[in-house]
Amino acid sequence: MTSGEPVPAEAVAVPSTSHRVARNSVLYFLSLGIPALFALIFVPITVRALGPARFGLLALAWAVAESTGVFDFGLGKATIKFVADAGTRGIERLRDVVVASVITQTVMGTLAGIVFFMITPTLVHRVFSIASPNVGEAVAMFRVLALHMPVLLLLGSLRASLEGAQRFDISTPLRIPGSVAAVVVPAWAAHAGYSLATIMWILLAIRIVLAVLTAAAVTRALIERWSLPSRFGILRDMLGYSGWVAVSTALGPVLGSFDRFTVGSVVGGTGLGYYSGAAEAANRFLLVPVTAFSAVFPALAAVDAREGREKALAVVRAARRQLAAVMFPLCLTLFVFGPALLGLWLGPAFAAAAGTALRILSAAVFIAGLAILPLALLYGAGRPDLPAKVNVFQVVFHIPITILAVRLWGITGAAIAVAVMRVEELVLYEWASRREVGRPAVHPEGREREIVFLGSAIALGALFTTAALARSVSVAAGLGLAVVSLALYVWVAWRRVFAQREREAWTSMLARR
Repeated sequence: MTSGEPVPAEAVAVPSTSHRVARNSVLYFLSLGIPALFALIFVPITVRALGPARFGLLALAWAVAESTGVFDFGLGKATIKFVADAGTRGIERLRDVVVASVITQTVMGTLAGIVFFMITPTLVHRVFSIASPNVGEAVAMFRVLALHMPVLLLLGSLRASLEGAQRFDISTPLRIPGSVAAVVVPAWAAHAGYSLATIMWILLAIRIVLAVLTAAAVTRALIERWSLPSRFGILRDMLGYSGWVAVSTALGPVLGSFDRFTVGSVVGGTGLGYYSGAAEAANRFLLVPVTAFSAVFPALAAVDAREGREKALAVVRAARRQLAAVMFPLCLTLFVFGPALLGLWLGPAFAAAAGTALRILSAAVFIAGLAILPLALLYGAGRPDLPAKVNVFQVVFHIPITILAVRLWGITGAAIAVAVMRVEELVLYEWASRREVGRPAVHPEGREREIVFLGSAIALGALFTTAALARSVSVAAGLGLAVVSLALYVWVAWRRVFAQREREAWTSMLARR
């Protein structure tokens, strides 16, 4: 996202920051968007080859892999923060940060893998409701997945080093192949008749190769050579920042995946397969706010250290306006036409079983997008304790709600619980950032752009609802009205919601990329 208005409204952000964040946003978006396109094509192949029950097992493996970051104890975000700061202190300081992070996270990943390997039989037999014919395959798959954990954390540390230095031009080409392989390999291997454990072995080999290539890139771009830190006190400094981050790192992935784990335990593997299809469809749109966070966080860390809180606040305010303008039509499309799209993507059974859940999840994704930027502001301003306290509250409040909702309403209840969690995050992150960091001054032109966005969003919602009703009579009329109304929204948003400087930054970066 970019910052600033062409006049004093948010004009405190200098052009160099605008263009840097725009560049990083485009690159990071590509690292998530390209795999998402592959997923649209290959996930249905995987579903048909595996069936709902075995696809549910694969979805559990994806959830476990996504949750591996719980074991980095906050050092991923600490690495980004300290690398951004070390860039102005010399290569020795930078090398100390990178090496300390790599060593620590690799060790943590190894210990996590050993523990997960040992408890796999307990998870399969007592935690997840897995059908008897699939128990043996599930045990084998999870044990191979345990070997992924040190590699995943090592890759996370290396990528955090590159992103902290705002070298997304290097991290993006190295991230895309692994993400694409995660969806292409299961489709190919399942169609060929390979087991889930074999799929995990192939993915492990790919991730090891990527870890070697990423380490070589870090060497050439950042540190020149590998050596032990000149002072291990740097690790103590990083842990001082990451102590609270560790709480969020531990609880965040658990909260993010708890809906799937609960569905798998309460509803069973088949229900999890249906819910995972809806969740995968909705979560693809999370790549937009995740892009915003990943691009803005290192920039905010550098801006807050060098140029003060007012500029950081202006960056966040402008970025939120742009993010909302981009996400709203995507989530609205999923809300209105989601069940029909899910039926075309995965089949009528998925649309019938999970169509309502998909609509609820589309609203949850939009709310999550609004919450991501105050979260980035808190981390960039050195207040990781506040998100951690929010996550502690959510564990106490949200986990019982999820269990109750799934027991009462099945997979629709899981989607409701996710939406409640996203509302909690938006309210609490916004309150914490305004109280502890501050809020930017409201300028007339910036306020006018926000009002224009709200008006155009309401109009688009009304037109999409009309298009959905018209579609039941004439598919061509409904789709035609949806396309025309979306085109009008894009024109208004580009001309009236985005400021001149923002349009110039995005046009320049998109043209170059």
